[in-house]
Amino acid sequence: MKIAIVGGGLQGVEVAYLSKKAGFKVMVLDKTPDPPAKGLANEFVQFDICQINPASDILDKVDLVLPALENDAALAALERWQKNTVTPLCFDFDAYRISSSKLKSNDLFSKLAIPKPLDWPQCGFPVVVKPSTGSGSQGVRIICSQDEWDKLFEPGYPKDKSAKESWVVEEYITGPSYSLEIIASQGRYETLPLTELFMDEDHDCKRIIAPVEIEPELIRCFEQSAKTIARHMKLDGIMDFEVILHEGEMKMLEIDARFPSQTPMAVYASTGMNMVKILADLALNQQPDLVFPPGKPEPANTNKPRHVMVEHIFVGPRGIGVKGENMMKSCGPLHLETDFFGADEAVTSFIPGVDKWVATLIIKADTHKETRQKHEQILDGLACRFNLPLLPDNLDGDTTFESHNRPIPKCQGK
Repeated sequence: MKIAIVGGGLQGVEVAYLSKKAGFKVMVLDKTPDPPAKGLANEFVQFDICQINPASDILDKVDLVLPALENDAALAALERWQKNTVTPLCFDFDAYRISSSKLKSNDLFSKLAIPKPLDWPQCGFPVVVKPSTGSGSQGVRIICSQDEWDKLFEPGYPKDKSAKESWVVEEYITGPSYSLEIIASQGRYETLPLTELFMDEDHDCKRIIAPVEIEPELIRCFEQSAKTIARHMKLDGIMDFEVILHEGEMKMLEIDARFPSQTPMAVYASTGMNMVKILADLALNQQPDLVFPPGKPEPANTNKPRHVMVEHIFVGPRGIGVKGENMMKSCGPLHLETDFFGADEAVTSFIPGVDKWVATLIIKADTHKETRQKHEQILDGLACRFNLPLLPDNLDGDTTFESHNRPIPKCQGK
């Protein structure tokens, strides 16, 4: 089967990785010449999808189209094309129009009585201020006092006059962050396993862990809130939900009705559930009901999920560090490696001889403890191999990891 992935950014990397795992032939389309997903494609087409009429000659020859971008003009062009083709397109445009606006999403949470951070001015400082549109950590700021607010902001808008859209201002809460996906089809709403998220100093996700170890009742509450939202939106496709566990309650932060990045890779490594394969089966009517594949991990022949860590690292002249996902865009096309310096797999820009590269490490073991130990051994091994220090890692209160703020480890034979 041939899948066309529209968008070669980090979402495109995720879709391409899982498509290859499903045995699909992968075509990536992007308007830039060297996007990150290019190195994972069987075929790459440099093309601006907004020019949809010429693109029809390309897209009409594949079995499935999956958008992996958040550009409004590009999505509008694909929505127009969808009305005149028989090629399945995996995207819920109506749900996306709600989830792509944090203001609309927050209004929906309030309407459905979904627990969420308090809105300003019902809350006090600190507050988080973020643009209504856009994903990830772009534009997020934490304001801790009235003085800081007065210096940085006018009512409702930043003093940066180039910012033209509304901003969301709400209570800044702390606690562990969790994510889950729902896949919906024909009125069925199925949740996938939770993952735990860890952020860098710029509020960008740098590490994902699965499975999570929290009370089953908290998981049920999260799943129920997510299903309530998905049903109200009449979701047809995939949606990602993110919460913070604050003072014993799962509080909804964001929803995104598009294919996510990072967490599907972690779920696949832990359970064998491939979200791209599930969406493809549903779109091609190969399974009339939403029946997930058995939750068996790879490669062990057991129903128990593997413990998995997915982590983004950079290696450069000043050292080795852990950083949020956005830095994975910095080194050109990425490719897949197995047994990568001790990691089971890595999506990376590494080429022997380069002095600057990035990698998303996929680390598997039978327990969280073994995963952490393997993780430390990998980083120590990289430090020895490249004679570089391990840079400080702000671990967000995660006491299961040791700080990386240490010099080059003592290496065997040195």
